[in-house]
Amino acid sequence: MTEQTPGPRLSTLILLSALCILPINIFLPSLTNMSAEFEVDYAIVGLSLAAYAAVSAVLQLVLGPLSDRFGRRPIILLGLTVFLAATLGCIFAPDIWSFLAFRLIQAVIAPTYSVALAVVRDTTSKEQAASRIGYIAMAWAVAPMLGPGFGGLLDETFG
Repeated sequence: MTEQTPGPRLSTLILLSALCILPINIFLPSLTNMSAEFEVDYAIVGLSLAAYAAVSAVLQLVLGPLSDRFGRRPIILLGLTVFLAATLGCIFAPDIWSFLAFRLIQAVIAPTYSVALAVVRDTTSKEQAASRIGYIAMAWAVAPMLGPGFGGLLDETFG
């Protein structure tokens, strides 16, 4: 019998779960200021929400099977790396179209929730999995409530 390597810490999976949903709403308080900064209509800035959701839905279908094939860790690390690079792109975007392009790339982080659940399924027994999935789902539910407050704080502090 081969010894199974332990999975990631539950705290890591909880943070990945929160990171999946947080980018959707963290910048909601800044939409008006972003519209003024980029000198575009509010509706164009609003595209960043709908487009992000559409791309994240497609990426769920692509990255889930890739994590089955190549492993959970490489897909999550690649997603985090691309997400961080896209976040820097959003921060330094010179115009709305660049911002929207980087915003779409940020959606690569969205599948971390489903991959985190798959990690739990892969590394724990059925009894442990129920408890861990509960904590992960709790983070996924709480993060959208905390995101706008944190985003508003960032907007007030840094503009």
